Amino acid sequence: MKLESISIAGNNSTQSGVGKKFLIISISMTVLLNLSVAIWFFRYVQQNGLDKFLIR
Repeated sequence: MKLESISIAGNNSTQSGVGKKFLIISISMTVLLNLSVAIWFFRYVQQNGLDKFLIR
């Protein structure tokens, strides 16, 4: 009986670049979300002050 190696990711999956595209999209969306939260925070602090943000 001869054992053969089984590869989970075939040759075509590394050439398509789906994982790379997904990584780029997910990183860019994470950066966009963090940037929008930071912009909201700075605008809120400018309007209301840091004390109102910390103590409600």
